[in-house]
Amino acid sequence: MTTWNAEEIHSALAAAATADPGNTALGAARHRHRLGPPLSESGIQDFEHRHGIRLPANYRDFLCQVGHGGAGPHHGLFRLEDPLLPGYVVEQHNTRGFLATPFPHTEHYNPAVPEPLPPEQDYDDAWVTGSLVIGEFGCGAYHRLIVSGPARGQVWFDDLGSDGGLTPNGDFRDWYLTWLARS
Repeated sequence: MTTWNAEEIHSALAAAATADPGNTALGAARHRHRLGPPLSESGIQDFEHRHGIRLPANYRDFLCQVGHGGAGPHHGLFRLEDPLLPGYVVEQHNTRGFLATPFPHTEHYNPAVPEPLPPEQDYDDAWVTGSLVIGEFGCGAYHRLIVSGPARGQVWFDDLGSDGGLTPNGDFRDWYLTWLARS
């Protein structure tokens, strides 16, 4: 079990809110420098059961101990089943076996290199199986938590929509705390 210091995280977010009373920082208009209430163990288990996965410990413990959706890198963190998720992401998450199928990459992957792909081949769900969209960067780019496969527990930057590919960013704990220290 990963122990998060929820009090320290909420204090840092409160300091960010005090420094940005107009919520003008990137994403603050949506999350207002706050996290949603923690998710119950039964709520997490229900999600895991429906998708045939167990969430990585760092993320799972964050949901239980610190918060569920809200303040986070760029436009913030999505809840596990968030109405703000784009339709195609909801379809991916709800496709039987999508999250349980191992994520196929362990290093940067860009199908558009060396040549851009033709429009009919510019995206394939198979490139991102085993990943859960947890945050929005903006301009069609997202943060994906890998929930199945060798990269499990890592957060990857998904810039496939702009031909930037998929890039690893370390584990969820480091990714979130690095953002928090900079905000």
